Amino acid sequence: MKARLSKCVRCGSKDLEDREVEKLVRGGDDVAALRVRATVCHRCGERYFSNDVVRVLEKARRRLEGGELGGFRALGRVLAPSPG
Repeated sequence: MKARLSKCVRCGSKDLEDREVEKLVRGGDDVAALRVRATVCHRCGERYFSNDVVRVLEKARRRLEGGELGGFRALGRVLAPSPG
């Protein structure tokens, strides 16, 4: 996939690369780690997603919020500090 941007909107760098990245998507108490394509700035790390990828991420979030976990597999546990 060829970079669609000529420079990073955040830092102005022209050093952009299209590559696969891991994006964490949270829905309710669940988090899914999705591998998706993004244009990434080598200087600041800003990620740019295509409209198609954004739709995939939004669909995953809606499924997680609705408790639809079919198609996802457990990778481990996510822990948060105990209150107090």
